[in-house]
Amino acid sequence: MAILETCCCGRSIREGSIVVGVLFSILHLIDLSFKANNMSRSSALGVPVSGTDAAGVTIDVVAFIIDGLMIYGVIKASIEYSTFIAVSMLLLVWVVFVVIILVAELIIVIVITAFARGPEVLIPAWIIYLLILGLVIYGVLVVYSHYQNLRDGVSEDDDGAAPPPSGPTQGTAASPPDGVYPQIWGNANYPTVYEMDRTRV
Repeated sequence: MAILETCCCGRSIREGSIVVGVLFSILHLIDLSFKANNMSRSSALGVPVSGTDAAGVTIDVVAFIIDGLMIYGVIKASIEYSTFIAVSMLLLVWVVFVVIILVAELIIVIVITAFARGPEVLIPAWIIYLLILGLVIYGVLVVYSHYQNLRDGVSEDDDGAAPPPSGPTQGTAASPPDGVYPQIWGNANYPTVYEMDRTRV
């Protein structure tokens, strides 16, 4: 059973996963622009580029790609049910990667704390990190809940039943054109199929 059944404002987990992917993509682009601006200013002033900024740029670029793949996985799984197992793994990859990013950003904040000279740097850094932490935790819960629904075959529509797979089900046969099956075993009134075939020889 999924951790969450609905997202904020009563929306489905699938819609919430798309919103989370778009929101995280925007946040990573904003963070990337700030870090790239700091790196360009440092280069213009002849100051060595900060290692934390370089690491942050790399993380933001990779995270933006992962966000896009996650959104693609959510949309693809909802359109083509037959491929939902393969595409749903993109959601699990996103969850794992976001947790890794959160740990990496914690290390960056700790490094900033160790080398910062005043509270004017420490306080904003920790406030931003705590806000990101809360957002990441909720986003992970939403996306992982949608992954659980896909894994368990649970639909997030009206009745909660899993949608049927496309194509014929294994172990079933199509009915004959006239809707009448041939009689294999004979009885007192009708001959068997085998006996009917012998009369034609």
